[in-house]
Amino acid sequence: MNKLLLLSLLAAAATPALAAGKPQPDPARPQQDLQAVRKQISTLQQDIAKKEAVRKQAASAIAESEQALAQTHQALAVLEEKKGNSSQQLEQYQQELQAVRFKVAATRQRVGKLLASNYKRGQHDAMALMLNQADPNQAGRDLTYYTHIARAQQSLIDKLNEQEIQLAALTQRLEDELVRLGRLSAGKVQEKRQLQAAKNQQLAQATQLDASIRAQQGQLVQLKENEKQLSVLIERINAELERRRQEAIRQAAERKKAREQAVRLAAEKHRQQVAAAKKQGKAPPPEPKTPPPVETVDEVVDGSASGKAFKSLQGKLKLPVSGELIGRFGARRGEGNTWKGIFIHAAPGTPVRAVADGKVVYADTLRGFGNAMIIDHGGGYLTVYTGFGTMVRGQGATLHGGDVLGTAGSMDGGETGLYFELRYLGRPINPLSWAG
Repeated sequence: MNKLLLLSLLAAAATPALAAGKPQPDPARPQQDLQAVRKQISTLQQDIAKKEAVRKQAASAIAESEQALAQTHQALAVLEEKKGNSSQQLEQYQQELQAVRFKVAATRQRVGKLLASNYKRGQHDAMALMLNQADPNQAGRDLTYYTHIARAQQSLIDKLNEQEIQLAALTQRLEDELVRLGRLSAGKVQEKRQLQAAKNQQLAQATQLDASIRAQQGQLVQLKENEKQLSVLIERINAELERRRQEAIRQAAERKKAREQAVRLAAEKHRQQVAAAKKQGKAPPPEPKTPPPVETVDEVVDGSASGKAFKSLQGKLKLPVSGELIGRFGARRGEGNTWKGIFIHAAPGTPVRAVADGKVVYADTLRGFGNAMIIDHGGGYLTVYTGFGTMVRGQGATLHGGDVLGTAGSMDGGETGLYFELRYLGRPINPLSWAG
């Protein structure tokens, strides 16, 4: 609601009671504003609740992301440790493989030298060795010795070759393992980046939600303050309306008392005139005309008429404005016409209300009647209201029984108050025959 409007309404409510005859305060506008503020509060509270739920989900997602990041980080650490251990082991195997290869090469070199030396000395076969020895036994021993050396060297070469093959296989497996660990590590690094990006996005969303919730909570505080001020305003207006209603009842009672006193005085005067005429032997004067009693309308329509079919209100209909009933259905008007409805004298500014649910089909000036409004209640029933000072409903508006239509003013003929008609299929009906 516009803050300046709220302040002006509060200022108006804080003003001392208005003098009789001046416009009465109308609670319709602040009541509508209060409903609008309460609707805004409800909408805002629902929106905040939704955002709080989203923020909780975001916080849960952030916690899950942090947990996943921690697990990924731990997995990366394990992989890096395995890679380090495998690298160290690979380096050790490579060193051992190099040493074995060196031993194989050295052993082969020794065997080669031995064979070459024997060949140069002509000892390349067993027969030559036996013929060249002066001592046959020595020759046999030498032959056995060389045979053992050759076999030992070949056995060593075979073992070294086998060890070299095993070391080469282990080295290859470690290299393959390092490749596999590298791929796993790269995958985990990529996963960690994705998780971090998701977490950053969730953090940004949570920050944005926090800012939005804080802003809406501030707005909610302001709206609740407006609601409080409007409630105080409406209470003041209602209190002023009640005070004026009681004042109107008191004035009506005083007017009734004054009329009764005037009737008694007129009757006493007539009695004295009759007595005097009798003494003088004259004809008695005619009876004084007694003014018709004035009926007041104190009970007006309220929200209890809402939601009911118009036809069901027959005998229970409440009138649209409080005041004095001075024009009755079928009675003659000052200009010679008859009332096709009723005229209720009301102070300018008195709220005028719809007598039942319906739709505004006309809301404009009407020649001879001033500001006028016609409401279609369905089923062929229409109500006509004229003499508005202000109208707060326009053509096409949907109404509930008891809704404020505007305030009482005056008709073009100068009558102060509200003229009210009830029609069925275009034919005027006495509203008082429906009143309860």
